[in-house]
Amino acid sequence: MQRAEVLKRLIEETGLNTKAFSEKAGIPYTTLRSILMRGVGGASVDNVLKVCRALGITTEEMDRLAFGSSKEDAAPQLSELSEFEAFLNNPEHGLFFKDYLDAPDERKREMLTFWQFIKDLEKKKSDSSDDN
Repeated sequence: MQRAEVLKRLIEETGLNTKAFSEKAGIPYTTLRSILMRGVGGASVDNVLKVCRALGITTEEMDRLAFGSSKEDAAPQLSELSEFEAFLNNPEHGLFFKDYLDAPDERKREMLTFWQFIKDLEKKKSDSSDDN
């Protein structure tokens, strides 16, 4: 699914029409309409970030959704959050994530994305050592 299609679908899920959503995002209606019709690639970074912020997603999540994942796959599951909290309690890891609980939602998503990256790397290392 293309990024613009993802954005259209997520905007529809908000229950707002394009005009109302453009106001929420803080961009002109014609700009949003252009992004949705012509694609995200030609839009300014600032406008794409505004749309994503208004949808409560990161640009990385938009990309994941555009390339086959569902919004549910992009959001951490409850079991993953428990695992993440255990990860945070490890003194070796906790320093980087020490402000997680007090961070704004966007920063929390960034930290969770980074944690997922670390977790995937550890799994790959574990899988490759199992093969030897």
